[in-house]
Amino acid sequence: MAFCRVVYSLLVLSVISCYASKVPVYLWGDSLKSSIKSNPLTTYTCDEFGAVLKQVLVEEPVTVVVFTEETLSVEDFSLKNEDGETSFPYLHENLGEAIYMPTVKDALATLNRTAGPDAVNIFSEDPVPVGARFVFINLNDAREDESRADMLRRHDAYMQETIAKMQEMQEDLNIVAVYTANYPSWTIPVTKSRVRREAEGATEGARTSRMYTLDGLRLVASSIQVKAGNDSRTLSEAISQDSSLNDTYVNATLTFENSTSLLLNFNSHGGYWFFDEVVLTMGSVVETLYPPEDEVFAVLGFSYRCAQYITFTSINETTTYTVSFVDMKVQPFFETNTTQIFGESFNCVPFFSASIWAGLFVVFILLSITFYGIMMMLDIRTMDRFDDPKGKTITINAAE
Repeated sequence: MAFCRVVYSLLVLSVISCYASKVPVYLWGDSLKSSIKSNPLTTYTCDEFGAVLKQVLVEEPVTVVVFTEETLSVEDFSLKNEDGETSFPYLHENLGEAIYMPTVKDALATLNRTAGPDAVNIFSEDPVPVGARFVFINLNDAREDESRADMLRRHDAYMQETIAKMQEMQEDLNIVAVYTANYPSWTIPVTKSRVRREAEGATEGARTSRMYTLDGLRLVASSIQVKAGNDSRTLSEAISQDSSLNDTYVNATLTFENSTSLLLNFNSHGGYWFFDEVVLTMGSVVETLYPPEDEVFAVLGFSYRCAQYITFTSINETTTYTVSFVDMKVQPFFETNTTQIFGESFNCVPFFSASIWAGLFVVFILLSITFYGIMMMLDIRTMDRFDDPKGKTITINAAE
């Protein structure tokens, strides 16, 4: 099993090293100080994009608002709805004061590295914080009854409304806005992409994911459910977050209302990280909960995204305590001031799947038949004596 894990991690890392997401980046604002012009034939590297950001942020203070789509490509900017209207009327209005780069490698990684510990990550339904220097807004909120063109038009209106609200809340605010994405949309068919987003963000009966970003940890979950005996509750937004870490462990504390807190303990060894335990505090009750039989782990640099429910359980003499993370994706970072971007997901899929084993079995049967046939052919004995019609008849004894 350990060998399979090592082989799997090496294969995935080799694929990742050959691939970098290339997405468009659109910057606009009143204080852009850059000579960069749109060039559809140029692919900007991380260093080149970082140099553009330094030019943009030369004037202080500057508030950078990053609007992040799940997927976005150059083709999306030409989409139109059923009425023939563009999906980005607000961005078109600001085209004269904008910097547009059609292809940038790992744009979000560069933005997070530039932001450092000042980054604030929120979703589109959350209130925009006041006074933050870097605000990352996730726009992953597709609806079941809308097309991609309508979704992008709704996001365009949201960006206009957000910028206007921020300027109303704080006069003389110098804002630079950035519109980009995690991945290019052309790598995933639109129909498949919409189905996945609908499952995550449908308007009725669906869950809204919450993101918890601390120094050393990034966790996203639809909800966190706590159960003590017959008492069950769903934890709301954390009112405070804290963490401690070094190169071998990460201890993150999430504090909620009603004197409830969770201490999440991670450790690292052997090239893997493990989610070991959760310490639940409810008033005066402190319980240590452990994961199920299946370990919660991944290769260092990878995120964990497996089961729909990950439940930690503890049983004492009278009460059973459980903490369930619904639709969780988590990754610890064992270095301070690290750019906290989810790595590739470890989805608990074994390296040798059923189809691979079936293929290997068929190949083994075919090789066995071929080998047996060759052995039989080598064992054929041909005649080495022949009758001479003019000579004496050959007599073959039974011993021969």
